[in-house]
Amino acid sequence: MIHVCFGLHDADGYYSKFVGAAMASIFENTCAPVTVHILHDNTLTADNRDKFSYLAGSYAQRVKFHDVERLCAADIEFMREKLADKIKLRFSIGAFYRLLIKKILAAHKISKAIYLDADIIVNIDIAELWRIDLENFPLAAVPEAEATLNDMITNKFLLVENFVAAENYFCSGVILFNLDAIDDTFFRDGVQFLADHPQCESVDQDILNAFFSTRYLKLAQKFDSFVAAERQMNLSVARKIYHYAGQCIELKLDDEFNRLFLENFSRTPWLNADALGNIAEAFRKSNDEHALIVQRVIQVSVDHSRGFFVGSRNVAAVKVILHVHDDEPIIEDGGQNSFDELIAAMTRERGRLFFICRGDYNKIKRRLMEAGFREFADFISGVSFMAREQCGYMRPEWSLIRGM
Repeated sequence: MIHVCFGLHDADGYYSKFVGAAMASIFENTCAPVTVHILHDNTLTADNRDKFSYLAGSYAQRVKFHDVERLCAADIEFMREKLADKIKLRFSIGAFYRLLIKKILAAHKISKAIYLDADIIVNIDIAELWRIDLENFPLAAVPEAEATLNDMITNKFLLVENFVAAENYFCSGVILFNLDAIDDTFFRDGVQFLADHPQCESVDQDILNAFFSTRYLKLAQKFDSFVAAERQMNLSVARKIYHYAGQCIELKLDDEFNRLFLENFSRTPWLNADALGNIAEAFRKSNDEHALIVQRVIQVSVDHSRGFFVGSRNVAAVKVILHVHDDEPIIEDGGQNSFDELIAAMTRERGRLFFICRGDYNKIKRRLMEAGFREFADFISGVSFMAREQCGYMRPEWSLIRGM
């Protein structure tokens, strides 16, 4: 029997469908018997529980439900006491449920388990991962540099402070656990580590790396391949486990990775009349919001001169699309130095409205607001006025997918 675990904290009811799509992808690609273990809390609704059971039964597979708050009440209380403010402000408590797999499954005499994030589609036979010999290693995972095709984020606290070597830092979205090799005190030790090092932002992943980065079995890239990186390299869908990290699912079906997710989602009981209605409503809301943005931009731009912060590859397109005048400054985004140049220009030229023509607008927006600038007064999104075919950036569709 193959044992696969998912952590589930679903406060608004929108998260379960992604676990369902991941489950469908597992069942669709294997003939081996699989038991899916849902590690949940009281946010799991009766309706979603029934859908999980129906999905597993339709493939003649099994699903078991484990109420983490009941089974591990003392551990959860310990975590809340140590990390209450951090949990509330920065991340979901569900991120920690994978760290309790040892304790929960030990009661069922299970010594080996696969953990998967919800934003995963398994496009291989899960038995291929299960059959890997862990030897004496406590776990197996894919190094992040390989998972992201060398596009990993390198400013993580554990890397900057040399707790973990960059080449050893691994992703926690796909893990093969040797539960017998994990200490019974691991969960509390990990929570204490996070309390002692509040700079950690990847929480569960940082805890796992702090404890196991020097003693884990490194898996091949195909077992945790980041979709965003595969797209950037213009790769095609292959027999891999795909990680849709960064909310990179769209409804654009000429993209193979979108179609792969949607095909698996369509096999779940979450694709129903409510899902179709929710998509339609989300489109209406998105269009209304965009119309309001355009109206506000027209209002504020009448009395403002303009400036532009643009990725280097899009300078020519921005000049044409937004009719940039010769006296309007363009700052080409090439890293931290160019962002500092933007801050200096915006400080020097208060009253000039800067169009931020970058796909990571929300990230830049946060940094500008932290520096004291105001959206729709000092800066706006320029990407909102550009089609993807013109600039290469996709307008976020996560809210549409999430609301299905």
